[in-house]
Amino acid sequence: MTTTATPPAGGSAPDTSDVGAYAGEEMSLVEHLRELRSRLVKSVLAIVGGLAVGFAFRDPVLAVLREPYCDLPIRLRGDFAGTGECTLLALRVMDAFFVSLKAAAIVAVVLAAPVVCYQLWRFITPGLRPVERRYALPFILITQILFAAGAVFSYFLIPRALEFLLSFAGDNITTALSASEYLTFILHTMLAFGIAFEFPVVLVILSLMGVIGSAGMRKYRRHALFGVFVAAAIITPTQDPATMAFMAAPLAVFYEGSIVAARIIERRRGAREAVEAVDS
Repeated sequence: MTTTATPPAGGSAPDTSDVGAYAGEEMSLVEHLRELRSRLVKSVLAIVGGLAVGFAFRDPVLAVLREPYCDLPIRLRGDFAGTGECTLLALRVMDAFFVSLKAAAIVAVVLAAPVVCYQLWRFITPGLRPVERRYALPFILITQILFAAGAVFSYFLIPRALEFLLSFAGDNITTALSASEYLTFILHTMLAFGIAFEFPVVLVILSLMGVIGSAGMRKYRRHALFGVFVAAAIITPTQDPATMAFMAAPLAVFYEGSIVAARIIERRRGAREAVEAVDS
């Protein structure tokens, strides 16, 4: 891994706290490990800080996550206290602690993700070419935005998914969900949608690498859209047509947008190659 800045004068050892200190020289294995340790420590501190904040605000976070369940009709979620209030059950001694931990983890991911991604970017930047460095930070930002958009999008579909799944029991069976089981369902669903929304990032990266092109993406558009609906059927927790369509629609839009992005990348690459050919 090499860098582009000049090394410190006087022959002193480079400062491993900043990748720019390894100017114009190749980093040794020990220097790589020190740099990695520095980045990992900063990332862990950000996560620990996020967990601390999450524990402090776990009650409002749990209240938000509980809303999709509480919006269900009483016949689906039961009324064990006879008061009409929304209640999730703690079936084991440690359930209350783990539920609070999961709520704190959500806050930690939101708060620490930018720091962790920035540390990752700072670690890999010295090994990238200038054109790759230019794209690195925007890709990190877009990845976080798309993941958050997918998680938020799923939050508004979860009530429909719960109503569809819980209605199978019929009128003679009352569903009693544990808080831990319910929160796990929420987290898995939001995670699945967040990862699915990274679809256009993967396509654009493959286009930048020259693995796929806009012509090929247009040629296999039907196959890709069929794959999108299959993936939506697998990812969505209910597999009912309405929820699957809500999941597939943004993925299809992302695919079309990726075709446009691939065409822009190809035009810029062609113009750059033309300039290089003239200069040579």
